Amino acid sequence: RGAAAPPRRRRRSARAATMDFVETTAAAAPELAPDLAKLGELFERKLYHELTGALVAFVASPAARSRGGMLLELEASFLSKIEAKLNQLAYARIFAEVVRASVDDAGALTAVEGIAKLRGAAESKKGRLGAEPALYLEMEACLLELGAPRAADDGGAALRAVKKALDEAKPTMDALTGTTDTAVFRKYYAALSEYHKQVGPPEAFYSAALSLLSYAATDDMPLAARRVLATDIALAALSGEGVYNFGEVLATPILGALEDTPNAWLGELLRVFAAGDVDAFNDLLGKHREAYLAQPALRAKAAFVKEKIALLAFMNLVFETPARQRALPFSAIAARARLDGDQVEWLAMRAMALGLVQGVIDEIARVVEVSWVQPRVLDPGQIRHLVEQIDTLSDKAGQSHTLIADQTAELI
Repeated sequence: RGAAAPPRRRRRSARAATMDFVETTAAAAPELAPDLAKLGELFERKLYHELTGALVAFVASPAARSRGGMLLELEASFLSKIEAKLNQLAYARIFAEVVRASVDDAGALTAVEGIAKLRGAAESKKGRLGAEPALYLEMEACLLELGAPRAADDGGAALRAVKKALDEAKPTMDALTGTTDTAVFRKYYAALSEYHKQVGPPEAFYSAALSLLSYAATDDMPLAARRVLATDIALAALSGEGVYNFGEVLATPILGALEDTPNAWLGELLRVFAAGDVDAFNDLLGKHREAYLAQPALRAKAAFVKEKIALLAFMNLVFETPARQRALPFSAIAARARLDGDQVEWLAMRAMALGLVQGVIDEIARVVEVSWVQPRVLDPGQIRHLVEQIDTLSDKAGQSHTLIADQTAELI
């Protein structure tokens, strides 16, 4: 019986087999030959950092994604040979892209097979991968599960599995504060927002989507995906309970994706709500009533949406009124919110119950004395108004200083 091949010879044999795969695949797919040759060269030279970047770009390219079977062979014959030498989070991103492409673009795997492959890798390699890469793979599996067709007898099992994975991931996410790579955050909040998009409530989706936008550059998203997200987040902001801070979403560029589309009115509607402009809301509703009523989320919560614009009108009136003048007459509130006088007290009580303002209602004097209004992200117009208030306060402070200086005898 012959002696076993020494380790060096076995390593050479493994490297030769890997290069054979590269050369064979390049011959079978000429359009990928230059990219494969680059991968082979970096592999031969053991430039694993550069190879990582090249692999990330390669598996994301449309030409490679259209060949799911080839990508699976790449994972088995190439990626698996070097995975321990790569940045483990980068490896997880490459592996997830291979599986996603094999399911979505090429059909080389079913969704069920892709989910199993992702979760199997996350579980079997967790010890080497570490928490972040394993979590990345698990969240990719959740997204795949959320997007996959469900069997009639599923009974909500898929959604329960996703909910369980998201709940288990939260402590790990909370512990990742300060990490430099945002890929895991993007994947987690993408899965969380998609889950709440399907299950609700809208305010939970809104919160998750805003978190996603804080980690993901909108320019990196396909235009179609940006438009879907912009539409969904606008509808969630309008219909979500407890969502009264529209400045957060207006401060992101996501609503720009709605420009020159049939849903452009949604972006305009959010700006109207942020300003608490009831007249503009009614005008916009008149112009786009059919499109407005075509949205189930808005049609089902029509009364709630009207209440929200009235509350925002009240909040903006408080914000625009100097602090020393915040004993607001019922008549001023009614005029701003376009309400009958007998509805003002209810509006003020509702605002206080929701924690939007704090103060006292004087039914005898028919005024609402407001001592506090909920902080929120301001738009440019509101910031200009705030600057004007600060300038006015500064001028009055200067006048008071001059008056005191002029009327106070010099101390000797």
